[in-house]
Amino acid sequence: MSGWREKAAKYHNDLKQTMIRYRGKILQTSHIREIIEQHPVLAKDSQFVYPSDHCINHTNKGACYCALTEEAIFEQIRHGIYRVRKT
Repeated sequence: MSGWREKAAKYHNDLKQTMIRYRGKILQTSHIREIIEQHPVLAKDSQFVYPSDHCINHTNKGACYCALTEEAIFEQIRHGIYRVRKT
């Protein structure tokens, strides 16, 4: 696993647990960022946590292992807009 992929995967479980209450909701990246910054574990490295790294239909280089799989946390609706998946 690449260094970036390991970094993204490191936060997968905390991000998934944090986003449970938002399942099915459509959120802007800025709102997701606010949610992440309020989480005690995710906040310290929030600059490394991106919805697109945990997305079923869009991803970046070094994304989490869940990207482009059924385990993905988000679905991109359009640029900067994501649906929290009901996984």
